[in-house]
Amino acid sequence: MTVHVVGNVTEDIVFSVPRLPAPGETLIASERLVDMGGKGLNQAVLLARAGCAVRLVAAVGADEAGKRAEAYAGIELPGSRLLVMDAQTDQSVIAVASDGENHIISSAAAAGRLDPGAAVRAIGPIGADDAVVVQGNLTRETTRAVLAAGRDGGAWTVANPSPIRWAWDDLLALCDLVIVNRRELAVLTGSASGRPADLLARRAGAVLLTLGAEGAMHTTAAGEASVAAAAVDVVDTAGAGDTFLAAFVAAILGGRETACALRAAAAAAALTVSRAGTSSAFPSRREMLRCLEVTGSMH
Repeated sequence: MTVHVVGNVTEDIVFSVPRLPAPGETLIASERLVDMGGKGLNQAVLLARAGCAVRLVAAVGADEAGKRAEAYAGIELPGSRLLVMDAQTDQSVIAVASDGENHIISSAAAAGRLDPGAAVRAIGPIGADDAVVVQGNLTRETTRAVLAAGRDGGAWTVANPSPIRWAWDDLLALCDLVIVNRRELAVLTGSASGRPADLLARRAGAVLLTLGAEGAMHTTAAGEASVAAAAVDVVDTAGAGDTFLAAFVAAILGGRETACALRAAAAAAALTVSRAGTSSAFPSRREMLRCLEVTGSMH
């Protein structure tokens, strides 16, 4: 069983600020941190730390940041494919406020050059016991091709459509699980009062809605399951959604029931938000496995 993560890699530049800036305002950061990130890399690393066999396919540039990404992936994700593009390695600039909330601006020049054929070839064979995970940083055409390859191979297809750059309507039918936050749900449904059921009506198999401090809710045609957020002092919320996704997906692939998988995801995400940074804040392999073990024993 392999989890094929097809997404992006970024070099993250994180600024700690007293609060998020207002329009036109300049703030002085109290700290600057440079880290490896990108939703594709983040989710792949966290899935591997949760015990999954992971193959990451992503694009980087022929620059120093790309070399650092290759070195990092070589340690965390041996066997993955980082394809070198004629572009700079993508970057994210992240402002983190003292209450842990953040604003993120990312480039996608390298990710945008990963074409459908190259992506599918880099994935290789997909088995019926596998999972395919995508996000929103690639082009629509490449994302569709990857999801279709996963569906054709009989894999479990998981989409985290963040950032939302184009319409997902006709891609939802290729997704066995869609993971979104409240803002993303509103964009996908076209309404601030949009519900997970609206995505089910567009043929998504299941919807996992993350709600920050309010926890998360998993919805299928058969019903709903929810979990409260773990009580923790929030330092930085960057990467929390990626951690939640990885722990939930790993738990489900490991045979956990939905309620147990939600508890594992909430516990893992709580560790991430209690620390500063992106990849540097992620739970270790020991911590991820501990989250899965503890919640898995609570049936």
